[in-house]
Amino acid sequence: MKRSNINLLVCLDALLTTRSVTRAAERLEMSQSGMSNALSRLRELIGDPLLVRSGNEFNLTERAQTIAQKVRNGIELMEEIFANEGSLDLAQTQATVTLAAADNLGLNYLPTLSRLIADQAPGLVLNVRAPDPDHVKEWLSEGECDIAIGYFPEVHPDLRRLPLYSQPMSCITARGGCPAMTLEAYLDRPHVVLGSPFSPRSTLEHTLSHALKAVGHERVRSVRVPSVLLIPHIVAGSNHIATLPTWICEQFAAHLPLDIWPVPFPLADIETVMVWHERTHRLPLFVWLRDLIRQIPPGPTGPSRARPR
Repeated sequence: MKRSNINLLVCLDALLTTRSVTRAAERLEMSQSGMSNALSRLRELIGDPLLVRSGNEFNLTERAQTIAQKVRNGIELMEEIFANEGSLDLAQTQATVTLAAADNLGLNYLPTLSRLIADQAPGLVLNVRAPDPDHVKEWLSEGECDIAIGYFPEVHPDLRRLPLYSQPMSCITARGGCPAMTLEAYLDRPHVVLGSPFSPRSTLEHTLSHALKAVGHERVRSVRVPSVLLIPHIVAGSNHIATLPTWICEQFAAHLPLDIWPVPFPLADIETVMVWHERTHRLPLFVWLRDLIRQIPPGPTGPSRARPR
């Protein structure tokens, strides 16, 4: 069977057990749209609607009732086959794990994560690479990467997803160089943005551009960089402006001449998520590592709303 069909079997089990797209998505920590897509693919593969609406609820079709126990038996068999029978001895573990995380998230997670790994699993080697939203599913499923952390608005339904925290956004300008942050001032200034033509696509910048276009405007993007950590230094020495997660603005404003401003147009918080593939979902080492990451506080001092300059 194709790997995708095995992952669909997990979705099918959740759908037949919960009889709800919403509850099945919550159970597998997937988006509702991802589970709806999985249901559509299952209906096509099996040739049956599986779930049919009756009032405010869904009922199983006759075909779904027939295969429900077989599906459950198959899931239990896979769990038995892939279960790690030995207990995890972190002190003796010798392994290499690859984490995909942008450098700004590395600034948040890696100092604490590195210390905890050194203390608890000294034989574990952590490789870190820059994420690529267009290839994260391929990397995770084929073993080029084990865990990815970032802003992934569209997570493939074959991947597991856990929200970590939401990041409010703010603007930064050189200190004293901007009397007020209006939409007009925001549009007049040249912008420093993440994502040069030689680096992976930035979902953050795509979201910013989309939100600005929703109110009928577009930024003048005059400098494109591959690392978010370069942006505050460029802004501090120029008349440029940048839009970044608030905690990053505050982190750099502590030692660079920067002013922090609220974003002058409607912009939702950016949700940072951790994603991984089913192949590592039950392996004790990765369960431990994901739990370690989940417990690290969001940002050096925690995210907060922009303060007046």
